[in-house]
Amino acid sequence: MVVIVSCHHFPDDERIYHKQIKSLLDADFSVLYFTRSSSSVNLSDRALIHENLSINTDLNTFIKGVFDFLRLRSDIKYVQIHETDLLPLLKKIKEFFPGIYSVYDVHENMEALYRTFSNRIKPIKEILIKVRNFNENRYLKYVDQIIIANPPMYNDPYENKPTRIVENFPKIGYLDTSINNKDRKKDSIIYHGHLASERGIKDLINAMKYVKSSIPSASLSLVGTFRTKEFENEINDLIKELALNSSIHVLGQVPHSEIWEIIKSHSIGVIPFRRTPLTEENTPTKLFEMMICGLEIVITKLPPAQYFLEDSVHWCEPNNIQSIASSIIDAYNTQDDLTNIQKNQDLIEKKYNWEIRQDNYLAIFRAQ
Repeated sequence: MVVIVSCHHFPDDERIYHKQIKSLLDADFSVLYFTRSSSSVNLSDRALIHENLSINTDLNTFIKGVFDFLRLRSDIKYVQIHETDLLPLLKKIKEFFPGIYSVYDVHENMEALYRTFSNRIKPIKEILIKVRNFNENRYLKYVDQIIIANPPMYNDPYENKPTRIVENFPKIGYLDTSINNKDRKKDSIIYHGHLASERGIKDLINAMKYVKSSIPSASLSLVGTFRTKEFENEINDLIKELALNSSIHVLGQVPHSEIWEIIKSHSIGVIPFRRTPLTEENTPTKLFEMMICGLEIVITKLPPAQYFLEDSVHWCEPNNIQSIASSIIDAYNTQDDLTNIQKNQDLIEKKYNWEIRQDNYLAIFRAQ
């Protein structure tokens, strides 16, 4: 039995459920899955037992509830957690079940995350980062295997620790091999994912003003949730100020079952990330999702994307509205060529897909 625990992700998270858990089930592992979320979905099926607690459940109460459930079972062999906040749970489990194999899946570079979002002055921020790292490190002795989703760009926080890279590549089943943009509106542009300042959403909206001057019919879809209500209000005000209400459509969060068709209905995907400690370390999963869906891609020139791609996207400069606009216009004017799309889909088919990487993930459990 493999126990998977998450306290901050939606139950049907692409990486946790659709990739890792489904791969475990297909490999004949039984899975016990605990989540804490606002979703009411229950994913129990086949050899999967899913227990979802309300997002309003206090974290300590959630940890205690999971532990109390597990301590009554004798069939637990592996436990995998997906957040730093769950390291205390791993400690309790390892102390109670010394023979259990423990896995810590680090989705993002947490130090870079803190450097990006903390509003503290630099000396205070550095002290708090050291405290955070100390608190994490004191629990790592209870971790048998660390998983990271991105190859380290500048610093490896888990150097000399048992670490395995399991990239967040898309499943090959989503591949759209038709590569025929005739059925798509050439002027349809999409961004999907978190809507936040460091993602360059304001830069993208401001760029649309210049895009519209060259492509009057151009439209932009923003798919995802806003990180804060304040930022949502800022974006809505900016759209009104630029008189782009009829050209920019904020679709919000959409069900997993619908997102792929929404992406495929557009011709140009934009990833306008700003240069921050986080975006210089973390590879945007949406890059591979746009590749597999056959979009022309406009993306800011940052190390994680440059690690995987060279000339099959339209590069633009981060924090540069004019550069983003020019690259979108260039993507619009060259999309009939299909060269970029073909290159990207070949890369997905041969290198950047979950089916190739899942054996690297499953090896963690098969080796024990």
